[in-house]
Amino acid sequence: MQICETINASGCSLWTTHQGKGPALVCCHGGPGLWDYLAPVAEMVDDLATVYRYDQRACGRSTGEPSYGVATAVADLEALRVHWNLPQWIILGHSWGATLALAYCLAHPSRASALIYLSGTGIDASWKVEYHRNQGALLTPFEQQELTDLRAQLSVAQGAEFDAVERAYCELSWSTDIADRSRPRELARQLFVDGLHINFQVNRVLGKDGDRFTQQPTMADQVAASPIPTMIIQGACDPRPARVAQHLAQCMPSANYVELPDVGHLPWIERPSLLRNVLRPFLQRLS
Repeated sequence: MQICETINASGCSLWTTHQGKGPALVCCHGGPGLWDYLAPVAEMVDDLATVYRYDQRACGRSTGEPSYGVATAVADLEALRVHWNLPQWIILGHSWGATLALAYCLAHPSRASALIYLSGTGIDASWKVEYHRNQGALLTPFEQQELTDLRAQLSVAQGAEFDAVERAYCELSWSTDIADRSRPRELARQLFVDGLHINFQVNRVLGKDGDRFTQQPTMADQVAASPIPTMIIQGACDPRPARVAQHLAQCMPSANYVELPDVGHLPWIERPSLLRNVLRPFLQRLS
């Protein structure tokens, strides 16, 4: 049974839900600026853990004022832990959420019992150039022009027209995250939640601050010193290069790296059994 609760933190009201039994595990969604879409991941492990999920500040069903920096996102996550009176929890983050999960573990190492770093972008700033090149290669020339046109329309469309443009833009953009090229848009649609929209301001501001966080000169030394048990999971066909996740794993003596074959950025959508077979043994070893 899922229990939904709205929790007030400093300058925001966070939509949350939790389910399951056992040690606490919190899921951090990606974006930034999106909403929680990790219910299928929670269902894979909710017999092994009590899984907490939430919409981040000013995203999805949550409200919130600036600032939208990494430090604020970490503080919001810590406020949730305090509210639920949890001595420790496992932190799972996907995509941008993996960066947030890593930041939390570095800021509050005594509160994180483990880290699951799913489809993240590591601490090597060069990933974006390769990602955009790989993304472009997955689109036809017609689709590339369509994406450019939709991006331009986002800045001028309003009301119902904006809703339609935003959905079409996201569907096409996210289709490159799918390894199965026979139905990429169909699978990408599974991320949508009716009535929820991207917070583009959060995406822009927090995305930039996330880059600043990962590019700190001391970052490699910080992750090398982390004693937190870590599982780094990457899809072999994610347009975000696997080498950056591999590099992070090499920097962390506490980390194990697992690469999932024939999987893009969203493994629970494409090959759920592969992800389940990685997550469950890791959680069982922690108990």
